[in-house]
Amino acid sequence: MRKLLFIFSFFGMAISSFAQQITTTNIFSKMDMGPQHILWDGTNTMLMGFTSLMMTPIDIPGPTLVYTEGDSVELKLRNMSQSASHSIHLHGLDVDQWNDGVPHLSWEVGHNATESYYFKAPHPGTYLYHCHVTSSLHVQAGMYGLLIVKPQNANETWDGGFTFDKEYAWMTSEIDTVWHTDSIINYPHDTTTTLRELPDYNPQYFFVNGRSEHQLLDTNVAAITAKANETVLLRLANIGYFGNRIIFPNQLNAKIISSDGRPLPNIEVSDTLEILPGERYQVLLQSSIEFSDSISVDYFNLNTQNIANTQKVPVSVSGFVSSVNDIKKEVLFYPNPVSNALYFTKNTTFASVFDVNGKIILSANNNINAIDVSMLSNGIYFIDIDGVKTKFVKQ
Repeated sequence: MRKLLFIFSFFGMAISSFAQQITTTNIFSKMDMGPQHILWDGTNTMLMGFTSLMMTPIDIPGPTLVYTEGDSVELKLRNMSQSASHSIHLHGLDVDQWNDGVPHLSWEVGHNATESYYFKAPHPGTYLYHCHVTSSLHVQAGMYGLLIVKPQNANETWDGGFTFDKEYAWMTSEIDTVWHTDSIINYPHDTTTTLRELPDYNPQYFFVNGRSEHQLLDTNVAAITAKANETVLLRLANIGYFGNRIIFPNQLNAKIISSDGRPLPNIEVSDTLEILPGERYQVLLQSSIEFSDSISVDYFNLNTQNIANTQKVPVSVSGFVSSVNDIKKEVLFYPNPVSNALYFTKNTTFASVFDVNGKIILSANNNINAIDVSMLSNGIYFIDIDGVKTKFVKQ
């Protein structure tokens, strides 16, 4: 009956939207039969997780699902998890309750069954998905991944938003290996109760994209490389049970631009960002100088606030972006050289002035049309106006 009702409503929706083409994604939920995920110290642990192909080994995070704003999506889940039921909760997306993946409000997928979630990709931004059946256990077991919605212009954060040259996505989490054993992960699914008694949670491994320590040196995992004056969009999501404190080197001039899939009303320039479980942020990074350092990720206990672990992700900035590609052709401000104030040709969301060492020395935001530079010493400076960088001379 559920399927008939849903098919009727879905085809009604399709007819009303003139049979818009459907983007179909296949995903499998599975369980390791033995420890296979390699930890930084060489030991292995077992996982529950999602894969894009049935024979692909489970990894964490699961496959990153990428859509374009406005896509009509069928997300098809086939459950191969040896008797455990699963679902896909679309965390943060604006979808109807029936397709949101919270079982007691909709439905779950039994072993060896296949069901589909239908939604229209909403606001561009960074989201996540995870299983919502016995969620405390299944999420910790590895059943999660990123979901990204992009605007039509893939190099913008959203329509009319910030442009960027390259992007990275980090998903943070932890593992308590006591939970990753047959007696807990492979416990038979009980359809008569939603409660499971679990040991106290004491994680021993702390991840960025499922890896830690020396594994983070790999640019295919998390390490960031860029050219000076390039703009990097960093997507951040915390699916662990600890809070994260992200600390950026000052040279990266980090700007926090969105939270949980929505643009922030005011851009926050900060070298520190705290992300609680389930939260997502987007941050713009840009250095005007060459340097090598690392971004620190502190994992803190939400009850005690004590830091349990710190991971360091390398970041390297070298070379320079050609000014032809780096500077928009239209005039953004005047005069140049300047003595007292720079006037913008149109109101801007934010503007930041940097010295030649990449240090922010002036900033303003929220619908501004000028910035006072009269107190600056004579010399060359850089200005970032709504994500567009160029230089000016103070005289």
